[in-house]
Amino acid sequence: MGENMTVGKTQTQGAGDPVLTAFAERGFYVSETRGGSMRPLFHTHDSTVFILPLEGKAKKYDAVLYPGREGSYILHRVIGFGEGEYKIRGDSTYVTEHVKCERVVGILSEFVRRGKHHTVDERGYRIYVRLWHAIYHVRYVFHFLYLFAYRIYRKLFRRKRG
Repeated sequence: MGENMTVGKTQTQGAGDPVLTAFAERGFYVSETRGGSMRPLFHTHDSTVFILPLEGKAKKYDAVLYPGREGSYILHRVIGFGEGEYKIRGDSTYVTEHVKCERVVGILSEFVRRGKHHTVDERGYRIYVRLWHAIYHVRYVFHFLYLFAYRIYRKLFRRKRG
């Protein structure tokens, strides 16, 4: 189902945290993307993201940054809201995460993808975000049909080890 889209292996939420330090010193954080959870928009090492500190509440479809496990930050999209939490999912994942509002530290403001600069206010980006979310259920069905077919294929054509 893809690994999380991380934006840097860092020691999170403590002294010397590079994200929080960048917010304090420069007012933004810049990082190359890693992982596959935000495909097709971001692929490993082909995009650079510009993150601003989150002030107030994120809106539906915002891509937000929050600390994950193992000292990394995760960039995923807000798809809904709960009691004191965001419902968040990577663009190419099928599991919804529930992240407390206070854990979210930043919001995507712009990015460079394949050498071209974009902002989250661009019409094309806004269309992509809404369309990709609108076809989620279709993607979900096709994803699991693919997995089912692959499992059958593996069982039928598994090579026997001698």
